[in-house]
Amino acid sequence: MRVLATGISGFAGHHLVAELVGAGHDVHGVFWNDREPVPQGVVGVHYGDITDADAIGKAVQAVAPELVFHLAGAASVGQSFAQPVATWHVNLDGTLVLLEALRGHAPTARCVAITSGEVYGRVPVGSLPVGPDTPMLPHSPYGASKAAADLAALQYHIGYGLPVLRVRAFNHIGPGQDPRFVVPAVARQIAIGERDGVGHIDIHVGNVESRRDFSDVRDIVRAYRLVAELGDPDAVYLACSGHSVAVSELIDGLAAMSTADVTITSDATLQRDGEQPDLYGSPDRLTADTGWVPKIPLDVSLKDTLDWWRARVAQED
Repeated sequence: MRVLATGISGFAGHHLVAELVGAGHDVHGVFWNDREPVPQGVVGVHYGDITDADAIGKAVQAVAPELVFHLAGAASVGQSFAQPVATWHVNLDGTLVLLEALRGHAPTARCVAITSGEVYGRVPVGSLPVGPDTPMLPHSPYGASKAAADLAALQYHIGYGLPVLRVRAFNHIGPGQDPRFVVPAVARQIAIGERDGVGHIDIHVGNVESRRDFSDVRDIVRAYRLVAELGDPDAVYLACSGHSVAVSELIDGLAAMSTADVTITSDATLQRDGEQPDLYGSPDRLTADTGWVPKIPLDVSLKDTLDWWRARVAQED
C-alpha cells in the first residue's frame, strides 16, 4: 500500500519505516527540511512544516495515500513546561492540519494518530492499569496537547467519517533514541567512558524509583502497523506492555553490561515535583483486535541501545 508518514526522521520514525518496508508497503515521508535524515527505504520525500496547511495538502495530494501515520510533534515532557505554546502549536495544530488535508484529498485513507500515555496525567496507583476508558487528566503541556490531538482525531472520525485510528503509546526504548531521555542518556555516558578508557563512570540521573511501562520501539512500531491494517476506528488502542519497570532496573541493567565500573547517583535537582510514581497501561484491546504481543525482552533493548551508542561515540572520536 501507499503510505504517507510524518515525523519519520525521528527515533520511532526510522523503526516504523523499517517495519513498513519489511511488510511490503511503499513509504513516503513528510520532512521539515532537507537537513533531516531520510530513513533507508523511503521512496518519496515531501517537504513542509507539519503546521503548514498548503505544504501538507500538496503532500497528501501527491501521494494519494492509503495508509497514514502521524508521528510528527514535540516529544519532550520537560521541554513542554518551558515552551508550552510551541508544544501546543505543533502537537494540536499539526494534527488538525493533517486531518484537514486528509478530509480534503484522501478521505478514505486509514490514518493512525499516535499520542501518548502522558494524556492520563496523575493516576492513583490503585486505579492502574489505565485503559482506553480511563479519563484523560494530563498534567504537562505535552500531555494536554496530545490529549487534544487525540480528541481532534476522534472528532474527525465521528464528525467527518474519516477512518482515523488512535494509538496512545507508552514509553519505548531502543537504538537511536535521543539522549534527552534517561536510557539513551545513561547508555551514551557509559559508551563515552568505555571509549575513553575510564575505569570508573559516575552517572547522575533524576528519580530512579519511578516506574513506567517500557517496551522496545520495534515492538511499538509493529503495533502501529497492525492497528493501521486491522484496527477499528471506533476503538482506541494502548501500545504498552501491561506492566511497569523501575527506572533503576533499566539503569542497573545498562551498568551491568559495561566493561567499566558504573556508579549511579540520583540527583534531586534533576527531578520534577509531583512526579507520578507509577504508570502502566493495558494492551488488551490492541491484542484482541490485532494479535499484537510484545516480543523483544527489555534486556535485548538495553543491549542494542548500548551497542548503538558504542558505535556512535566511536565515530565521534
